[in-house]
Amino acid sequence: MKKFLRYGTYLFLPLILAGTALWLSYGLAAFKGKAGLALIALGVVGLAAYFATNRSQFRTKNSRLNFLFASNLAVVVLLVVAIVAAVNYLGVKFHQRFDLTANKAHSLSPQSLQVVRGLKKDLQIKAFFGKENGNRARFQSLLAIYRFHSRKVQAEIIDPYLKPELVKRYAIKADGTLVFEYGGKSTRSEEVSEEAITNAIIKVSRQGEKTIYFTQGHGEPLMMESGDNGYSEAKAGLEKLSFRTKELVLFQEAAVPGDAAAVIVAGPQKPLFEKEIFLLQNYLEKGQGRLLLLLDPGQGAELQPLLKKFGLALENHVVVDADPLSQFMGGNYFMPVVAKYPEHPITRGFGYATMFPLARGLARIAPVPAGVDVHFLAATSPNSWGETNYEAEVKTEKITQNPEDKRGPIDIAAASEISSGDSKSRLVVIGDSDFALNKYYFFQANSNFINNAVSWLAEEKDLVAIAPKVAAPRTVSLTRSAGRLVFFYSLVILPLLVFAVGIGVWLYRRKL
Repeated sequence: MKKFLRYGTYLFLPLILAGTALWLSYGLAAFKGKAGLALIALGVVGLAAYFATNRSQFRTKNSRLNFLFASNLAVVVLLVVAIVAAVNYLGVKFHQRFDLTANKAHSLSPQSLQVVRGLKKDLQIKAFFGKENGNRARFQSLLAIYRFHSRKVQAEIIDPYLKPELVKRYAIKADGTLVFEYGGKSTRSEEVSEEAITNAIIKVSRQGEKTIYFTQGHGEPLMMESGDNGYSEAKAGLEKLSFRTKELVLFQEAAVPGDAAAVIVAGPQKPLFEKEIFLLQNYLEKGQGRLLLLLDPGQGAELQPLLKKFGLALENHVVVDADPLSQFMGGNYFMPVVAKYPEHPITRGFGYATMFPLARGLARIAPVPAGVDVHFLAATSPNSWGETNYEAEVKTEKITQNPEDKRGPIDIAAASEISSGDSKSRLVVIGDSDFALNKYYFFQANSNFINNAVSWLAEEKDLVAIAPKVAAPRTVSLTRSAGRLVFFYSLVILPLLVFAVGIGVWLYRRKL
């Protein structure tokens, strides 16, 4: 026994150190933390027994010095372990993520953050993934990001080949299906992406669906048309955000439908009838009306009195933008590209460009009517102007800025709100309808712009943000000489330098 205790410091001190590390890392709630506390007790008892049986040895000077040295070393080691354990504990308790990628590939978009942080109840996700499914790891990675921002996101990964009873219960048809459950509602998705997951959360967490009406009957682009000049992509984009979309032939109705969360008048080729304008005015004057007007140059003169009540007016010109950014982004002088936006809920956080083919300007009337709040949303560059003689100059192919043309920057989108007590009427006007067509819908942030405008009109705060980002490849282009330099430096010069330093150290040590 004495021989065993003689080497107690080599045995019991490591027990105390290991026990302390387990206790600080896991706490008393976990089994490993309790085991750590037991190791500490065992080590202390062992050391006490060692000191009790070797009291005579500690009376000599050498023994006392050896003991002090060993004790100091033990204390230093104990402090190091305690610091590491404390850092580890704080890291678990206060977890933080840092995304250093250029396009924030490992971060959620502002839209997703708003949605997930707005959850009031636990969201349950049943993820049916087989072990060989390639999307399983991607889902786990995305889930970790969502759970970092909200602990209300709960998920269970289920192997459909091992749990046939759950496959039958949830009517799973394909490996890789995600089932979302929230507050008694459910939806599902077979796509693993931030956009799909966020849209699914929106669908199950939103109370009911809101209806968006597209007017028809005046040559407007059809929302069911899948060709370049249709609005099918805009329709699909709104439905992904859990809006219901319907067509509305307003002159056949007695009033705007009562379930209209917003009405969109987009690119009418013929003027609206007086009855339709009257119905839209009544709809807005009720105090909860929401109207989106997409009016190309030369359209909408009959709507000027309605716009005047919201402090706005249409300008009779075509925007010409000589800024190089338009040409760089694939446009031309008649396709202004907007890259900077004033602060507003519709454009908050915008970091992308929008293109408006053949746009017109808007103006704020003076004075603005009482109770009206007007905000411009997008403006062209200082190198632009409003061309008042567009048709004649296009025929001659000589587009020039004349003294009567309005100088840029020119406002081409605006949001206006009339407040009366607790009620609010909202209007968004954009001097172009082409930007939302299928052929331009996916250009940079065009889709985000119309989706955000509709979401703001419908008072869906969670939806007013940038849509999830799309990762773009990043490449480095090297000239032939630069490529040779990298090759020789990494494969010849650097290894030779290391070899020479090693030879020098070896020769120096031989002289010692």
